[in-house]
Amino acid sequence: MQRVIDISLTGHTRRFRLTEEAYDRLDRYLGHARARLGADPDASEVITDLERSIGERLAALAPADEVLDAGQVGGVLDQTGAVDAGPPAGATAPRARPRRTRKLYRIREGQSIAGVCTGLSAYSEIGLSWVQFVFMILLVITGGLFLFVYIALMFMLPVVDTRADWERAMAELDGARTA
Repeated sequence: MQRVIDISLTGHTRRFRLTEEAYDRLDRYLGHARARLGADPDASEVITDLERSIGERLAALAPADEVLDAGQVGGVLDQTGAVDAGPPAGATAPRARPRRTRKLYRIREGQSIAGVCTGLSAYSEIGLSWVQFVFMILLVITGGLFLFVYIALMFMLPVVDTRADWERAMAELDGARTA
């Protein structure tokens, strides 16, 4: 004699009658979903939505008094799909790439006027011609006032001779930050 378990699912007034094996399968599915969601702030809402969806599919599958077996419940769970909330519990998250420390310098190598644009190009990792183009546009838009910004940067920024010197200075900053 097969044991029958009556359950209710969120969002449904109807009680579902499941065989013990079907109940175990549903319980494992919902337990796995809870474990995958872990500390997610929306976990309870997701579980509620899952139960509602499963209940709708079970209700469409069989009349109210029919006992649903593991095959029927398994088919509904397959239709519902697995819950995936990132890495499984206990798995380590991928390491974030450490943020590179950068400092703005003037770079003499390849300079047109004072190396400000060359330094900005290295700092922002944007091509030198683009940086120079933006400076020219800003110079035109501000009616020449942006020239004062360029001159101020000429006097305020430290100077290095080459881009390789700049990269060494950045590596030293990174080393000092991680130490």
